[in-house]
Order: sequence, then structure tokens, then C-alpha cells
Amino acid sequence: MKFKAVLPILGFDEKKEFELEEVNQNFYTLKSDDLTFTLVNPFALRDDYDFEISEHEQKMLELDENTKFLVLNIMIVNKPFEESTINFAAPIIFNLDKNIFGQVILDKYNYGLTEPLKNFIKNKE
Repeated sequence: MKFKAVLPILGFDEKKEFELEEVNQNFYTLKSDDLTFTLVNPFALRDDYDFEISEHEQKMLELDENTKFLVLNIMIVNKPFEESTINFAAPIIFNLDKNIFGQVILDKYNYGLTEPLKNFIKNKE
């Protein structure tokens, strides 16, 4: 599914058009030309992931109480896989109704930029 960035991914402001592909219910890829991100469903990994975004971000993403949306986080895949890291501090929010998305910064929350996947796999055993 094609999406337009209304709040760009940090460091990739010039990239506006992306293709979101579901790998399975917890993993996705986000592609734009020569760039690919691996994304993960944060709610599959942790029960304590909760946040609110600003009114400005809600307006930019055209979100309201009836909007179908998806929250995903960028994952840096390493070998072994358990050594991969997840950026919980800057989720990407997709408005599935309007095919737009944006990355938001959760600076008021105590989420890390590179939290190890292995910390959350153990919690799910």
C-alpha cells in the first residue's frame, strides 16, 4: 500500500512516497526507491507501550476517533536476530484511511532509541 509522508522520517526529509508491505502481523517493510526500513508492531512486544501525540501531529496525520491507524517502530535487524534493536522513542503512525503517515518523537516518555529486542523476547516467554 502506498503512503505519503506528512511528518517525515528523521534524517530522510526528502523522501515523501513510501510503500508499506506486511511481512506478517508483527513485521512490515517500508520502502522508497533505494531505502528500506524494517518495522515492527510494538504492541506485540510490550504491554506498557502507551503514548499521546500533540494536536499538531494529530492534525497533520488527520487522525480522529474514527480513523483506522497503525503504529509501527523502526527496527535495526542484527545477527543474531535477538541482538536487533527497536526505536520505541519515535514511532511511525499510519493513517490507513488517508494513506498518509508520519514519524512522531515521544520526548515526554521514557522510551529508548535503540532498545534491544532480546529484552522483550524474554518478557514474552
